[in-house]
Amino acid sequence: MYKVFDTGLKKFTSPNTAEQAISGLWRIDEIILNTIDIESLAKRIVNVMLEELGYLKFGYVIIVLSLLDKEKEHLKRISISETPHARKALKSSPIPFKKIVFSIEDKENLTVKSLLKNESYVTEDLSDMLHPAIDRSVVRQVQKNLGILTSLVFPIYAGTSPLGTIIFSLNKKETKISDFEKQILIGFTNATGIAIQHAYLLKKLREANEKLKEIDKLKDEFVSLAGHELRTPMTVIKSYLWLALSGKGGDLTDKLKDYLDKAYSSTDRLIKLVNDMLNVSRIESGRIAINVQKVDLVKLTEDVVGEVKPKFDEGGIKLIFNKPESQPFVIADPDKIKEVLINLVGNALKFTPKDGEIRINFEHKDGMVVTHVSDTGQGIGPEDLPRLFQKFSLIQKSYVTNKQASLGTGLGLYISKSIVKIHKGEIWAESDGIGKGATFSFSLKVYKQADFESMRKGHESKQSLGLIHREI
Repeated sequence: MYKVFDTGLKKFTSPNTAEQAISGLWRIDEIILNTIDIESLAKRIVNVMLEELGYLKFGYVIIVLSLLDKEKEHLKRISISETPHARKALKSSPIPFKKIVFSIEDKENLTVKSLLKNESYVTEDLSDMLHPAIDRSVVRQVQKNLGILTSLVFPIYAGTSPLGTIIFSLNKKETKISDFEKQILIGFTNATGIAIQHAYLLKKLREANEKLKEIDKLKDEFVSLAGHELRTPMTVIKSYLWLALSGKGGDLTDKLKDYLDKAYSSTDRLIKLVNDMLNVSRIESGRIAINVQKVDLVKLTEDVVGEVKPKFDEGGIKLIFNKPESQPFVIADPDKIKEVLINLVGNALKFTPKDGEIRINFEHKDGMVVTHVSDTGQGIGPEDLPRLFQKFSLIQKSYVTNKQASLGTGLGLYISKSIVKIHKGEIWAESDGIGKGATFSFSLKVYKQADFESMRKGHESKQSLGLIHREI
């Protein structure tokens, strides 16, 4: 006949018992809680007490873990200790171990009762744990052959949530179970509950992460496909608008020319948005590659200044390039760094008023060449500085002073940061506040043959594996 197991502790019988219990529980916690895979965890749970604490010598011959399947509403055997007694029990069982299942409606079964009532039980009849799945007479004969005298069942909970049960079968009477053993059993069961809950949560997190990766992959594929499909017709539209504005189709009235000019600007902005989206898609899917070279950054900057100068003249803004007399070469992909420069200079143009200044100058320090793009614009508030390089982050519209400049996509600085990081550099912004201008800076490695070879081989290796480096 079974009964509730008395887990109340009396005084320890020797001075060393409390220390032994604490030491034993610490070892159990360390082993179980460091196992995060549910399958490995199940095996560790049923063997750790026997292997690590030598509980075979205390008469513990079989340990069985069962877990609750909440969807199917049944309690299923998951793992059994690897002991001689357990192996004999498995050979004698008429049902394979993992097919021993109890519905939570099987109120006669002691493990189900323990789980539902959140009580620990003790019995001298092992069939209480296995009936009605296996006939009582069969179980009693196996119990007799194995010399099992006592079986304990403990419910495993995480807070108020039932997780399963753990059974301890012993070849000694209940009266021989010491307070030291009770302490270990209680602590072991609690640690098991925490570890199982941890493993379940981690499993769910991994599954959710895999789903997110799949969704992210589909998103990237959609953006890439949609971007390429959109870019072609928009480029055609832009070309026809240019032809019309150039007078190729005949003379235009001033009003019509104004309409077409606005359509041309909007189409140009849409093409830039699509290009930015495609760049972000490549960055986030790890498909952005760089072709590093020995680059003359001064010459590259001169080319950018030449390209953007008409826009500055149109807006009445001075663009000053402080060209150094000499400067070391850098390790860079010239096309990608040119994109960064255009982004930073174009960004400064948007926030600098007429008769303002934008300066480009360089600084050489700590093996890096730092490029500074400074403006005399409206500056950046302290609340906006942390958001500047985030995706789709736009600072307040009231800061824009160049009315002919669009607000952009909110992706330029994000893309610039991604490109600079891939080059093993840094990018940052500084401003003393509203009305005091701003400075955007980025650093690139000074060209050294060893660094160049290392960076080049690193990127080639990642490209060949489909693992293009991305540090956002």
